[in-house]
Amino acid sequence: MQPPPPSRQAIVHAYRSLLRAGLRAVQYSSPARYAIISKLRHAFSSETAPISLPSAGGAPVRSQSFPKTFSQTRIDNTVRFLNTASNHLGMEHTIVKHICFVEWRRTANRLPRSTNVLKPSEWETLGLMFNEYDDTIRMLNETMELELR
Repeated sequence: MQPPPPSRQAIVHAYRSLLRAGLRAVQYSSPARYAIISKLRHAFSSETAPISLPSAGGAPVRSQSFPKTFSQTRIDNTVRFLNTASNHLGMEHTIVKHICFVEWRRTANRLPRSTNVLKPSEWETLGLMFNEYDDTIRMLNETMELELR
């Protein structure tokens, strides 16, 4: 039996705590701030399944979206990881910094200038590098029970 979906308040608290901790971890720096915001928006909007909620007074039914997988312990571990990254310039800070840099560079208009003249085989290599990066982040999430994406 599946656990009941989290409440809207729990989702909002998770989003806000992750946003606050993430912004503190990157020290509100300009490119990293936008990477954190876009990653959070993507995580909380694209992996959602609409749930119809009853409305009062015979108004049309409205739908609310919640993440498919919501684990408060993983959220708490991620907030703790980001708080450690904001307090100490150690491994956690380096990981967050690199995640933000890759997110910023991953967009098509932010790739190196030399990619304008790349051959299709070289584009495939670039795609393989991003796939390896995604696998590394996935494994880090699994071992430390985090929600870094």
